[in-house]
Amino acid sequence: MGTQRAFAKLARSATALLAAAGVALAAAPIVAAAPASATDNDQVLSWTEMGEWGPKANDFPTVMVNQGMTENISPEGTNVQCVPAPGENPVVMIHGMNSNSYQTYARMAPELKAMGKCLYAFNVGKLGPDEFSVLGSIPTMRNMTPLDTALAELTAKIETLKAETGATEVDIVGHSAGGTLAAAYAKQEQGRGIGTVVSLAGVLHGTTLLGASYGLEQLNQFDNAGDKAAGFIVSPSLVDLLQHSEFMAKMNEGGLEQPGVNYVAISTQVDEAVTPMAASQWNAPTSNNILLQDGCSADLSGHIGLTFSPRAIALVANALGRNVEVPCVPVTAVFEGGINDNANVRPEHVNAVSDGITEIDGRIAQAAGAR
Repeated sequence: MGTQRAFAKLARSATALLAAAGVALAAAPIVAAAPASATDNDQVLSWTEMGEWGPKANDFPTVMVNQGMTENISPEGTNVQCVPAPGENPVVMIHGMNSNSYQTYARMAPELKAMGKCLYAFNVGKLGPDEFSVLGSIPTMRNMTPLDTALAELTAKIETLKAETGATEVDIVGHSAGGTLAAAYAKQEQGRGIGTVVSLAGVLHGTTLLGASYGLEQLNQFDNAGDKAAGFIVSPSLVDLLQHSEFMAKMNEGGLEQPGVNYVAISTQVDEAVTPMAASQWNAPTSNNILLQDGCSADLSGHIGLTFSPRAIALVANALGRNVEVPCVPVTAVFEGGINDNANVRPEHVNAVSDGITEIDGRIAQAAGAR
């Protein structure tokens, strides 16, 4: 009976695991657009180990069509020779799990570049020939390895960036698991050499993944079956992102934030992947936690769509030292517009996915603890 109950928990967790896999499931190629070549003065630097620019894309479905199965496309405006404005740092942009730099920053990067920012976007965490996950078999997927492996890659990339450019500090923008890596890197370096960290729906304290983490944790009683299933179906990095993971415990031990670093978090109420919402926010009183819907309930960008939100892009720009107007554009999930009456939705009518499941998470945890 114990085994039956355990596998019933796994079945109830399947929906949430598929949600985590949603980015990759959209990756089947249709007709890939050719990457845009940088101009003669803007050649992608060889030491970045990235390819030519991909065309700017204003939403996630477009970027997936553009990419097809082409690996290591640079977001437009990144990975080229650039001298930051006086007093500013180069910006490292880190993608999330089951994703890559182009998929994540195809809109944000060219818009930040137009504001004068120097940007570098690397791909990290590709599964090696002796590693496997179902979704990791898609060649464009990155941030799939254990996060310690991806962190080591990121560290080497930033060291190379500093050596090549002469920069002594970098700012970091990270989405989803990229926010996790940004936080882990700043802690690893004890804040040295980092100016600002901007986390976009970053997993900072472990996600319950719509409650799936509790079911997986119970399955771990059976020869670690929960983590093995998550790692095999999605990726080893997913295991590290869960609330009960050793990686999260280690990263948060003794506090996450480091002295001297400017921490900014941008969260969305309708995040379906990082739950509860507090998991994507900093704890230090000096940090700045921003809710996308504050002052703009019309922007219902979900987890994947957040980096394409005009509002989020402006918030990132301001966190990096710009002073631009923060627009309020109706967005539904990954599309601008969508629901006709978005602009008339009042804040109290926006059902926060991440907050709404908190009670459910609590009940699951309570039930699990009672067994």
